[in-house]
Amino acid sequence: MKDNFETGQLVQNKITKDYGIVREVEPDYYGARQAFKVYGAKKGQAIKPSMANGIGPTKDGIRDKVKVRWIGAANSGMMSKIWHDGKDLEIMEE
Repeated sequence: MKDNFETGQLVQNKITKDYGIVREVEPDYYGARQAFKVYGAKKGQAIKPSMANGIGPTKDGIRDKVKVRWIGAANSGMMSKIWHDGKDLEIMEE
C-alpha cells in the first residue's frame, strides 16, 4: 500500500518513534512494481540472474522520498536535511 504524503502532514518514524512535519515530497522515487523472481528455489541454493523463471510483485512496491522537519531538540539541525523512505514513516493525521 502506498501512502500519499503531502507537505504539512504530521508523520511518525516507525523505527525511532519521533514525530515530524513533512517539508518536501518526491513521489514514486524508490522501488518497483515488479521484479524477476526465482520460484521453487531451495533453502541454501545459489541463485544467479539467468535462473529467473517468473515475474512477480515486489515486497514494498513504489514509495515516496520524504524530507521531514523533526519536532524536538534531539532531531533538529542535520536530521531535517535527510531524505527518508516512505516505508519508514507513518501518517498520523488525515
